[in-house]
Amino acid sequence: MEKIFEGAISCKALLEAGSRDCKKLYIDKKKNTKDTRYLAKIAKSRGCEVVFCSRDEINELATGKTHGGILLLAEEKQIPQLIETHVHGFLCYIDGVEDPYNLGSISRTLYASGCDAMILPKRDWSFAEQTILKASAGAYEKLPIYFVDSDEELVDYCKKNELPILCAHRKDAVGLYDYTFESDFCLCLGGALRGISSTITASSKQNIVVEYGRDFRNALDSASAAAVFSFEILRQKKVKAN
Repeated sequence: MEKIFEGAISCKALLEAGSRDCKKLYIDKKKNTKDTRYLAKIAKSRGCEVVFCSRDEINELATGKTHGGILLLAEEKQIPQLIETHVHGFLCYIDGVEDPYNLGSISRTLYASGCDAMILPKRDWSFAEQTILKASAGAYEKLPIYFVDSDEELVDYCKKNELPILCAHRKDAVGLYDYTFESDFCLCLGGALRGISSTITASSKQNIVVEYGRDFRNALDSASAAAVFSFEILRQKKVKAN
């Protein structure tokens, strides 16, 4: 199914990633900037038609008002099943996230920190794709993402591929800054309300907790937890590299 994506950042991410069929790029004919010239160039290189038109024509096609005179007609994102791939490195399973803004923020964080793949419970996010793209500053398009049908499927995949499961879970946990991360692993983060399922925690090699600077009993939200964990993982990678 085709849909219209709005704004320079989202359109640029889709065109640069090259992971979906982009049909037509619309640019306000009064905009002649470095960014619009770059977008037109990369669109043409990918066989995507470039149309320069009036702002009124663009407004008629757009659903929002923050498009900045740039739209892209493209196919919906197709997210593959994890079991159809062979992924290693830093995998991050995100469960319990319902809000597209949060998913966008998490995608941005994981992509920036060098995460190799984000894994999600299978569901239809196509209704919120525009929101996720904007919230992620385009990272949602560039970050490798995979679906699993169930927690059991994730556990089986990790066992078959010798990927230790690490859980952001307080019970029997060690502190984040006391743990040395492996080269290949799957970090599991749950939502602040319901956490990680018992299926996942039962298969955890090690539970890890973010130690606070105050006596605070509430969990971090998913986006904050993803940031704290993923950039500590990046820090450790940099230390090992040096």
